[in-house]
Amino acid sequence: MIKTPLTFFARCFAVAGLSLAAALPTSAQENWPRQTVKLVVPYAAGGTTDLIARRLAERLNTELGQTVVVENKPGASTNIGAQSVVNAKDGHTILLGSIFQLLNHTFGPKPDFNMFEALEPVSLVANMPFVLGANPGTPFNNGKELVAAAKAEPRHLSVAHAQLDVSLTLLNDKAGMELLLVPYKGGAPSISAAMAGQVDMAYSLVPVMLPQLQAGNLKPLAVSSAKRFESLPDVPTFAESGVDFIMEMWYGLFMPAGTPQTIIDKLAETTQKIMASEQMITSIRAAGADPVHNTPAEFRAQLEKEQTTWDEVARSMPNLVQR
Repeated sequence: MIKTPLTFFARCFAVAGLSLAAALPTSAQENWPRQTVKLVVPYAAGGTTDLIARRLAERLNTELGQTVVVENKPGASTNIGAQSVVNAKDGHTILLGSIFQLLNHTFGPKPDFNMFEALEPVSLVANMPFVLGANPGTPFNNGKELVAAAKAEPRHLSVAHAQLDVSLTLLNDKAGMELLLVPYKGGAPSISAAMAGQVDMAYSLVPVMLPQLQAGNLKPLAVSSAKRFESLPDVPTFAESGVDFIMEMWYGLFMPAGTPQTIIDKLAETTQKIMASEQMITSIRAAGADPVHNTPAEFRAQLEKEQTTWDEVARSMPNLVQR
């Protein structure tokens, strides 16, 4: 775990955690869940994250023998939904978190809690890479050609994105190029801008851009995963294009700090069973994501390792940190 001073707020979370455990007697912990379970999604309804949450909730309903409802609480770059879970004291509230929990913790907008102290990781559920797609009229057709063109004319080529400036700034740095970053308020508008030729390219999660890539309205240049992505098997990775850049959007389950370990373990084991099933694998892949799962300890270790990386990025690129 990352070592941080136990501030006043951290003490409050520690006390709240003890209160949560005390509020759930041993019998309740063993028979969990005893009431409706809330799965909080810190994004608006209708997107890929919401789709994953609802398919997971359906299976959790069956496996846990209790109703699991999805609650969409978007806002403040996922902080509003995450805060509602941190504040929950009923032992029956789960967060479908994402890499933005780490990015917000490091770069902002910073939440009013330390995620390593206020949330308990349960299990990963899905990964998906980003993809760089270009207007069909651009003169480059893959990542290597793009990098060469961008280096020849710095800040000439433009890329639309939605709240992905950290990722794209890191890509620019790794590739030694200067793409002009053009922010939009959503993935769909950024993709539309690239299709219309208002910008040269768009950068988004694969599921968001996939329909336009399949229709030929944009041409894929590279994906940000460590290996080629199943939904786009013919598209090279940035690594294959000569750029040491890997970044995947992960989604995982969290519960409030202080949740009894018996509950964390039961939810983790149930989630792992669901995510390993052929039905869920097919369903999640159809949504353009890669189904995954791990143990609470493995998930925490991954978070701590990634946090070390983001801390290094923040130190080397302080301009990315919101003040």
